Amino acid sequence: MKNIVKILILIVSFYSYSYSIEMTPEDCLKLAVSSNPTLKSKLNDLESAKYSYFSSINAYLPKISVSHGFTRSGGEDREPSSSFSLSASLSQNIFDYNSIYSIRSSKINYEIAQINYTAYLIELRKEILTAFYNLFFSQEVVKVNEKIVEIRKSNAELINLKYQSGFESKGDMLYAKAQYEMAKLNLEKAKRQVELSINNLKSAIGVGIKDDIYAKAKLEIPEIDFDINKIDDYVKDNPQYKTYEKNITLANEKLKNGENDWFPKLSFSASTGLSGKNEFPDNSNWSLGISLSLPIFSSGITYRKNNVRNLKEALNSTTENMKSFIISLKSGIRNSYIDFLNSKDTASTYRVLLEANEERYNEAMIKYMAGKMSYIDLENIEQNLIDSRQNYTDYIKNVYIKKINLENLISVGIEESHKTYTEAK
Repeated sequence: MKNIVKILILIVSFYSYSYSIEMTPEDCLKLAVSSNPTLKSKLNDLESAKYSYFSSINAYLPKISVSHGFTRSGGEDREPSSSFSLSASLSQNIFDYNSIYSIRSSKINYEIAQINYTAYLIELRKEILTAFYNLFFSQEVVKVNEKIVEIRKSNAELINLKYQSGFESKGDMLYAKAQYEMAKLNLEKAKRQVELSINNLKSAIGVGIKDDIYAKAKLEIPEIDFDINKIDDYVKDNPQYKTYEKNITLANEKLKNGENDWFPKLSFSASTGLSGKNEFPDNSNWSLGISLSLPIFSSGITYRKNNVRNLKEALNSTTENMKSFIISLKSGIRNSYIDFLNSKDTASTYRVLLEANEERYNEAMIKYMAGKMSYIDLENIEQNLIDSRQNYTDYIKNVYIKKINLENLISVGIEESHKTYTEAK
């Protein structure tokens, strides 16, 4: 019940008057599950595949029909006469390997549709989380640029006072003002980037709304639940791997069907009826029949041999493609994990560098105020601090992006969020 209320609040708030709403990554995923049109379309496709499979089962269910007819006829040498007929017929496949193949292949295609739906959930999670953290770090860049503006403004005012007092050159004073103006420009650009990131997140979630979104998360170096020794398990959980398995199964079924296309077809039929001159006639008739057909060369003398060879090659091709995919996926997972570790270590190191540059800047300001440091030296230390703040934000963002990419490769999706929404419905 709580999940229903939360989702309704999010949806209602999105379609009311424009304002900024705080959203966590989990909020974005839940809203996408309830509102994303493409996800709903994929679910419809899945349902369509299910009913297509159910329809194929009718190949082995009895076929029944009922008819009621009226005929009036006459001629030059005979009086017109009327006749009525009422009949019911039944037919049943007893053995038809092609129908067996049709049912099996429909079931496999339905299972592939289920896998494709899961794959889309995994890709949707990656798209939404990437857009979310792009927004989150765009917001952080704005905060960093606001601090830079404060520093540049304070320095510009200080340098101007010292210039007025004759302790700084006009060039340094103008340069400090230019740095302040540049900082304000960068701040405006950062704010516009936030707007772009908001639009991208809305698009990823699948909501067309006017409201702004404020990404709510902790600014920290993330961890990941990953075991390098479980790569084989990660591969088997991958939707594309499962799709290859199903395609191989389907190729085997096609091969069996091709090899067995000479199997006989056996069917049973029965009918009963009434005929006569009245609307409800009383002259009865019936029939029973069994039909056996043997397709020896129904598609040509060499068709079966060449078709079987073709299907074997198709099966071998699918098998080799699967082997190639497994090698590529294992390599991709290992490389992605190494990238994550490198980005994480880099962010940790730059955190130490940022703290050092903050301390150096505080010390430099004291020295400059005491007249023991030139403006150029102060500006260099100040620039180092600014670069460190910007780089640290970028490096933490990179850790999150690497984490999302790795989670995508090991098939972390939003099944739990989707399960919660489905149960709530």
